[in-house]
Amino acid sequence: MIIGVDIGGTKIAAAGFVADDSAGLKMSTDVRTAATPSAAGGVAVVRAVSELIASLSDASQITAMGIGTAGVVGSDGSISSATDAIAGWVGFPLRAALADAASSGRGADVRVAVVNDVHAAAVAEARIGAGAGSDSILMVAVGTGIGGAAIFADGLHRGATGTAGSLGHMEVAMPESSAARRCPCGGHAHVEAVASGPAMEQTYLERVGTRAGLREIARLATGGDPVAIEVIAEGARFLGRALASANALLDVDTIVIGGGVAEIGERYLAAVESSYRAAAMPGPARARIVPAGLAVNATLTGAAILAHTLS
Repeated sequence: MIIGVDIGGTKIAAAGFVADDSAGLKMSTDVRTAATPSAAGGVAVVRAVSELIASLSDASQITAMGIGTAGVVGSDGSISSATDAIAGWVGFPLRAALADAASSGRGADVRVAVVNDVHAAAVAEARIGAGAGSDSILMVAVGTGIGGAAIFADGLHRGATGTAGSLGHMEVAMPESSAARRCPCGGHAHVEAVASGPAMEQTYLERVGTRAGLREIARLATGGDPVAIEVIAEGARFLGRALASANALLDVDTIVIGGGVAEIGERYLAAVESSYRAAAMPGPARARIVPAGLAVNATLTGAAILAHTLS
């Protein structure tokens, strides 16, 4: 059995997979979840992952594990940079710690692959999701932050340091009212600071003086509220321009848009596509733009696919 795991700042999810001749891998268990002990740090996270995996299967059945996690993952499977969502996450040797935990008492090594969560999601979308059949994809996940990944014919492009696809940290020209906002990474004028879910909520607060969640802002927009309509349209415009800049360099044939913000509806997705096509170069402007197809299971599925290549 191959295990796929998604480690987020608030939740860990895991499922078991087996080889399948038609699909490559098939999910063979229910998805199990547990709260992330984010305040307790890496050792506690590894313990929580191990307990979750134990609830899925006898350890003797496991041949490989794939982990998708928040943060930039270095070539050695350590977390090279991250936000403070998980205490002490930067520098934590995640692959080594999980390999030790998984192999303990078994008398055999369990191969472990560790990759950024959006990188893992893009692998799944390219293989069996919205990007299946494409020669190349650029995936963007828009939620609490903005992450991205590029998949080409030879697979996932991680980059020299594991940072490839970090769309949220591209600089964009923004209104003076938003220019002073800091990105969670500490930078200024990054698209994440104006186009992520929390960023759009902040824009709405600044304009009306009332705090509202993104789902509520989307509901107000559907009802015709002009401020809500403009807040969503503005966030979509910023994202579309960032995608156009990224694809001028990558020139992929399919762009997959996922994450919680993408789920607020067609108004948002249509605005992203319109902005992208207006800003993109003539060739990349023809790229197919599609919503992600695998929802919350994309990361753990992609992580399992990557682990399968090790086994």
